[in-house]
Amino acid sequence: MAQTGIGSSTVDNSLVTITTGTVEQRFSENTYFGPNANWNIDGTLEIYSKNVWIAPGATFNGNGKIVIFNPGDNPFYNAMASGSTVIDGNNGGFINLLIENRNDKNLDLNDISDPGYATANPSGVASATLNIANTLNLAVDGANIILNGHNLAFNSTGKVTGYSRARMVVTGNSISGHVVKDYAGSDGFVFPVGIALQDYTPATITPNTAGKIYVSVQDYNASNTALKNKALGMDRMWNIYGSVTTKINMLLQHNAVTNGALFNDQNAGIGQYLGNSNYSLEKGSNPTVGLHGRNDILLPTNMTANSAYFTKLSVSGTNLFVPNLFTPNGDGNNDAFEIRGLSLFYGNNLVIVNRWGNEVYKSNSYHNDWTGEGLNEGTYFYKLNVKEAADSKWTTFTGYITLVRKFKN
Repeated sequence: MAQTGIGSSTVDNSLVTITTGTVEQRFSENTYFGPNANWNIDGTLEIYSKNVWIAPGATFNGNGKIVIFNPGDNPFYNAMASGSTVIDGNNGGFINLLIENRNDKNLDLNDISDPGYATANPSGVASATLNIANTLNLAVDGANIILNGHNLAFNSTGKVTGYSRARMVVTGNSISGHVVKDYAGSDGFVFPVGIALQDYTPATITPNTAGKIYVSVQDYNASNTALKNKALGMDRMWNIYGSVTTKINMLLQHNAVTNGALFNDQNAGIGQYLGNSNYSLEKGSNPTVGLHGRNDILLPTNMTANSAYFTKLSVSGTNLFVPNLFTPNGDGNNDAFEIRGLSLFYGNNLVIVNRWGNEVYKSNSYHNDWTGEGLNEGTYFYKLNVKEAADSKWTTFTGYITLVRKFKN
């Protein structure tokens, strides 16, 4: 053991102070911080261990940092195998220090057996949840965080930096385990998540109110949601919900390799699942390829609610719902001829004629605002042309619409 470090352990369960300009190092295979560990770090704590266990009750504060290295780079035990660092945060207190992940073989959140303190350790998702009150810096390529069904949580002052396709949080293809951010107000936060290494699908969320927001990613099958036409979508589903009901603005990024055969980036929008293969779909911003935005989305507080699932869908004729009846009687309900899904299209024009073929309304850019003003009750006929993108061909829809002013339920 003295030559290889296999099975070696370092146990800390008291006050430890690391002063500015000094470095404390942990070379053992296992590093344990007990429930009475109280670390004041103004210098640097370097950890080369394979396993790190943090008891509930352990505290970390200061102006310094904790640096986590690949155990294979251990300068003391040369035979220590290269690999990930397994860390069990036990959903304990928020670590108020800069944490640099310099392990290019990942940091895995996973449950580690209590070394003998007999503390009340949590189970399930919380069993290895890591809570951060300062900055988590993904400092090198490969310094990913693997959730393994646990949460990575940031309080109102916590943040993550250094993220990219090569430095991200892997949620796995599951809604067990989220990146969690506690917002103090309406500041934006990037959740650098994806279901697997290099499958980078970050979400940028800006809420209207304070509260926690949870983000994870799955594919269609794992999310157990349904699409009428998968060819119009891209095979990723974000699970996003809050601790309180709030409206959010979101930006979702995805990779073209997941695109369905009919997915068109420039005429796609973010869809919120409504159940039974139906989505509330809105075409918002599309600043770059693969990046789409949508504002004023109402988040649920239930992880498994239909409305906690979001994906992207391209528009087609199947996105349109043209009613055959509207009742412009001033009651605020169904007062205009509303074509649902029309705002998703690049362009449209609409012509309404009466039963004798006389034109009664025309718009080259219809905005669901025709109320049939000045017209008698009766049946009218429409011709609607829509264009999915600037270089697309026009698609034509025709049908009838009945105008009823004295409508009774």
